[in-house]
Amino acid sequence: MGVLPMWARMRIALITVYSHRECTLKDVAGGFGTVFRIGSSPFARWLEAAKGRITRLPSPILGYLAALAKQAGHDVRTYDLRRGNAGQDPVPDADLAIVLSSMVDAPSEREVLADLRARGTPTICVGSFASARPSYFSSVADTVVLGEPENLGPSLFDRRPRGIVQAGFVDDLDELPFPRWDEFPFGQYRYALLSHGAPTLPVSGVRGCAFGCGYCPFRVTSKFRQRKPERVTDEVRYLKTRYGARGISFRDPLFNLDKERVLELADRLTPLNVRFSAEMRADRIDEESLVALQRAGLRSMEIGVESVNVDMLRAEKRSPPSITQVEEVVSLAKGLGIRVIANFVMGLPEDTEPQIRETVAWAKRLNPFAVQFTVATPYPGTTLEDRVTLTRRDPASYTGWEPVFIHPTLRPERLRELREWAYVSFHRRPRYIRSFAGHALRSFQ
Repeated sequence: MGVLPMWARMRIALITVYSHRECTLKDVAGGFGTVFRIGSSPFARWLEAAKGRITRLPSPILGYLAALAKQAGHDVRTYDLRRGNAGQDPVPDADLAIVLSSMVDAPSEREVLADLRARGTPTICVGSFASARPSYFSSVADTVVLGEPENLGPSLFDRRPRGIVQAGFVDDLDELPFPRWDEFPFGQYRYALLSHGAPTLPVSGVRGCAFGCGYCPFRVTSKFRQRKPERVTDEVRYLKTRYGARGISFRDPLFNLDKERVLELADRLTPLNVRFSAEMRADRIDEESLVALQRAGLRSMEIGVESVNVDMLRAEKRSPPSITQVEEVVSLAKGLGIRVIANFVMGLPEDTEPQIRETVAWAKRLNPFAVQFTVATPYPGTTLEDRVTLTRRDPASYTGWEPVFIHPTLRPERLRELREWAYVSFHRRPRYIRSFAGHALRSFQ
């Protein structure tokens, strides 16, 4: 596109709001976001701080919007605004402000939108929570976008439709431009010890999830689509060349649905000499795939284990991998030098304290590189939301670590105690500390 005349060129502000001191990721939990909060003990606080030091990533949606705005000829600036417990940053001066919505920072996002409106700045609110609960933002934003704002193209900036706007979903993800990170502090982005002294940047090769777990929001907030392996690796090459990225965090809810696609990705990534992380299903990993991915640069992988009680998971419409499959995958990954992060969930309606303790004990025997013990959260639109009675409706409570519904056998304070105990008891073991130190040292090599 040609250069716009000065009178038509806008200064567009892309705004992410943070109101928590703890590590906050906006693109996880289906875009509703999470806040890494373990507990109040000194060791729990240390774990929270450590997570913040090794994890900082932008939301891919903002990179896409920056690229589209620049293609349309506009000037783009990005802002991370601290509000609430995190600070009181002023709103920027701009011709148009686009605010990314979440659940975890929703009250502060509303506050920022109201401040922008008070100074006469046109505003657009995008993201998963705006799509799920547009009425929460419609009184303070000129435009609330339902769906994927990239699907509106340049009209999002130039025509600026008002009110609640249906954007739908991008049918062909390969038609999107590569995300633009020039206006972001990309040199500060990092994830999972992937790169030392060089940026780690996100890549979205898949949107949505092909499965239908009742507690997972990814099926609710987006439909399942995959990009072509060639287009994905072209983006990785672009990120390495333009921004000096040496680490890539694939933000795909399900990286390894299709083995043929995984092997092609591995083949194309191998000559690029980058390290990357990905989230996978353990029952779709085999030795051939994992060896190929390790050769291509896979250094960290997340797998959803959730619980050792597979009957409970089936009640939540999950088709869980078997315990044996998980153990085999973790053993194989360790042999290849791949760090495994095992994700667990506690506090589903059928869960009990003995089951939680059994799961934590098994996690210690499994001894992955890291664990996550989140608390079951009834996100908007999930079947879990339909099955429970909420005790808290304020969106900022939906951090992924906070009980928000009446549990048949576990009081909220007990779930919090179990959450903290699970993290602290796992990470304070001498066996774990030795293993973590070895992984950390190798990550700098």
